[in-house]
Amino acid sequence: MKNAKILMKISEALDFEAVDLVKIFKLDQIEISEAKAELLLLGESEKPLKYEDLESFLNGLIVLFRGEKPLKDGQEKRQPTLVEDDKSINNVVLKKMKIALSLNSEDMLDMFKSVQVEISKDKLTTLFRKESHKNYKYCRDIYVIGFLKAVSERNFNL
Repeated sequence: MKNAKILMKISEALDFEAVDLVKIFKLDQIEISEAKAELLLLGESEKPLKYEDLESFLNGLIVLFRGEKPLKDGQEKRQPTLVEDDKSINNVVLKKMKIALSLNSEDMLDMFKSVQVEISKDKLTTLFRKESHKNYKYCRDIYVIGFLKAVSERNFNL
């Protein structure tokens, strides 16, 4: 699934408007105009959304829902990019949405079940492993789509 489509689906699931996107990107030190945010919401942006930009949006989402994490000595404010290749973006989306919404694995399994997406606890844990782990599995689009559908059915208030 394309990054812009993922951003649109997350925004739709959480009922975000352009002004919300501007605020969320800013929480991860990315400045975008409200006009660009509007284009992103409509899927009409001239340039494709980069993986790094989608990940910045997800980082901002975590800060929005959970608050700023205190920095350790010498730690940079910006998080390192987790996306190692184009196949891992779905894994990063699920992982960061799980963190942002303060969900545990059982919550996620319930959400998948509520939208008739079959996934076992073992399979779910393989999606959250580091890409270098021997049991890591790439997340298919069906899991991200199903999860975001379940998010839209629940009421995640700020």
